[in-house]
Amino acid sequence: MALDTSVPNQKVTIKAGTVLFPEGSAANSLNVLHSGALRYLVEAPGSRKLELFKISGANLTPGASALFGSGRYPFTIVAEQDCVLSTYVMSPSTVGRSLAARSSLGIMVGRSLLREITESFKKVNQLRKIASDMGKTNDNLSLLYYQFNPSVFPDIKPGQPIADPSSEIVDPVLRLARENLKHYFDNGGILPERPTANYVEEDHSQLLVKYYPEEIEFQDGEFNFVRKIILADPNLLAQLFAPDPGMVSYVCDKLGRVQNNITENAKSILEELDEDFSLLLGGVESLTEKYFLILDMAANGYATAPPEFVVPILQVVSQKIERALAGHQALFGSAIPGPSPNIKSFLEKTAGLAKKFEASNPTAKAASNGSGVSVDGSADATAIRKELANSASTIIQFSGMGGDAIKEFSAMMVKLKSLKNPLDSDNDTRKLRRSITKTYFDIYAACFQKYINSGKNVPKPVDLMLKYGFFDETMLDDSQLVFMSTFKDAITSVSDIPIHYGTEWLEKIYKRECPTSLDELGQNFFDKVKMDNRNAVFKKESDLPPDIDNPEARLKFEFGAMYEANVRLTTGSLATYLPILTKYHSQIPLGKAYVTKKMLTDTIHDIMAVDFSVFNREVIYNNPEMGINKEFVQRAIVPDFVIVPSIGSKIMMWQELSIHRGSGSKESRGRIVLPIFVQGDLKSLLIDAFAAFRWELCKTILGPEWNNVGNPSITADYMDYVQFYKKNKDLSIEIKEKLAAEFKRFRNERDIFANDYQLWIKYEAEGVQRLNRVVRGIFYRHIPFARTIREKVSKMPAFGEINNRFVNIRTRKFTELENRYKKYINALGSLPDPLRENMEFYRV
Repeated sequence: MALDTSVPNQKVTIKAGTVLFPEGSAANSLNVLHSGALRYLVEAPGSRKLELFKISGANLTPGASALFGSGRYPFTIVAEQDCVLSTYVMSPSTVGRSLAARSSLGIMVGRSLLREITESFKKVNQLRKIASDMGKTNDNLSLLYYQFNPSVFPDIKPGQPIADPSSEIVDPVLRLARENLKHYFDNGGILPERPTANYVEEDHSQLLVKYYPEEIEFQDGEFNFVRKIILADPNLLAQLFAPDPGMVSYVCDKLGRVQNNITENAKSILEELDEDFSLLLGGVESLTEKYFLILDMAANGYATAPPEFVVPILQVVSQKIERALAGHQALFGSAIPGPSPNIKSFLEKTAGLAKKFEASNPTAKAASNGSGVSVDGSADATAIRKELANSASTIIQFSGMGGDAIKEFSAMMVKLKSLKNPLDSDNDTRKLRRSITKTYFDIYAACFQKYINSGKNVPKPVDLMLKYGFFDETMLDDSQLVFMSTFKDAITSVSDIPIHYGTEWLEKIYKRECPTSLDELGQNFFDKVKMDNRNAVFKKESDLPPDIDNPEARLKFEFGAMYEANVRLTTGSLATYLPILTKYHSQIPLGKAYVTKKMLTDTIHDIMAVDFSVFNREVIYNNPEMGINKEFVQRAIVPDFVIVPSIGSKIMMWQELSIHRGSGSKESRGRIVLPIFVQGDLKSLLIDAFAAFRWELCKTILGPEWNNVGNPSITADYMDYVQFYKKNKDLSIEIKEKLAAEFKRFRNERDIFANDYQLWIKYEAEGVQRLNRVVRGIFYRHIPFARTIREKVSKMPAFGEINNRFVNIRTRKFTELENRYKKYINALGSLPDPLRENMEFYRV
């Protein structure tokens, strides 16, 4: 029976187990806890109860947030121990006046609310992480379900458009799979030919147009200010609130609203969790049941995929089921309602099948732990493995590492190789990988220095490490070793795209053929030298003495500033990062993941065939002999592309200019870094990098004006759109609501822009409308399509008006240039190339 609060100003003792205030009941009192402990519970779907937190002690005001919200308790409060409580009749309409009259009571309420907020926040973030993990798991399993049982999706073909799921599809797993496959393939996703356990753990949110936040979004400057106030010394607060008693009630009102919002957030996440648990474990239409059928097919020899692929995934599903069952029990103190009928059979049969498979196949254990497959050991593979025997030892000895360091590093490598999966994201494995990574790069740097000094004459294991990140032949499959040992990439003709493999780039830095890069703090080599030598007066790079500025020093800086950082960042998965290439990294054969110079060149040209001005910028052209002084012309300056020895799903736009200050800075090349083994669609990843390049180049060149709508630019106009879309009369209410939800998926405006840029290049260029009219207008003005594409889309109603506007603006500009350039025409009737190319840029 709930506590009777109708008695005014009572002091009562409550027995343990008593429900003080049921969720949803009216709040008509302010309650002060003198002693004891309380539990706060919220109701989850399916009549389950979740404990939010417990509090104990004295001078607490449990449930006061209800007086600052709807007037009803958002949770149930239960006595955990015998409690002594005082109750004071109060309502949402009178609480403000009561607290203003007694500031000491208001301070007690504020501090109590802050404690509840802190405890709630911890629990809600715990729920958020669980929901994020389960959502990611369910989405990834839905993709693999299609791969393992394609007969259920006879109309779906990779690379072909997928229709939106029919309303007639009631099976939640089939509906989820279709929705995910549509987004995955539309965004350039490629399912792994060799599915691995790692695939289930990876984040494919960008391809799936999903968002897996591990913490709730909470950025409230007002709350942070109020929090600091209420934690101040009570005596100071009494003086602060004395002139204006209403301040204390305002502080409590703010804290009460924050607490209510967090509680509502918890309930929203619980609904999401209920759906996640149901998808994985609930009833006959769950992922468990779908994979139970796959298990049966595998056990009977009818699976469409080889057992070395299916069994590891089934083992992961089994682990996910066990973890979800235990997690549900821990959260709600009860078993999941309406579970799948075959959960127990699934767990038992999977364990039995795994043992049977391992017993019949000596390589099964390795395969079950990663992407390794059983390869028919040909003579070539055997010879190559023999040639690379003891590679780790060869590399370490070649590096010149000291004896103690060798012992320590070797011990760490032995421990790493003993793990079931060295890419696991648990804390102990991550710490081990971090320690190995630091020493590995010391070895890599030492080996590269010897590689340069010896005229590139190094042992084969060292050569493979420098190229691919190879280190230990026992951690790779035969097929992977064969590929790395035998493949040679050479671009057949001179390319207009400056592409460099990692070793080629480091060599250019060593020979001073290219300036050093910026580090992660935005410092270049000269900045770093000045920081390290603060007592010396160096005004420019030419002031640096040879003992500070030499090839070795520049190489060391570049290695630490750009190279090592990008080997890490291009993996796209920092939680599982390991620079040493293993069979656990690769989801597709290395030969298909490898980025050749020709492939990269062709893909860049494909994108430039749509966005012809992607690398253009306005620079100054001078030609004193012809009387040309400070003419602004458009010039395409293609960035350097550096391919580093890593495997991953991220291409980094490292810097938009290689020289950020002084003469020639705006004409310097940018730097884009990509992994040598790409896990994903190369074109989609490059489009993302080009979007970042466009954005950052515009910001750098315009400086403070980059966000000024009075000076139109892609960044200024797009920022104005993102910030004020809710007031935009050209957008419907439905589109505004959709944008509000869409923008939450992204960290910043540049990421939102990159997403729209993908749609612009892939779909709008084909006449398929994926953007709203406002974004389409901004992009058509600042990121125009190539002429042939403009001619095609301009006939469509969505592009007609903006194309006419574009043509008028460009025509005026062309006419202006034509008139101004007449004085520069020579006797043969021609213009200097920069001026002629500038006119061509504006020709419609």
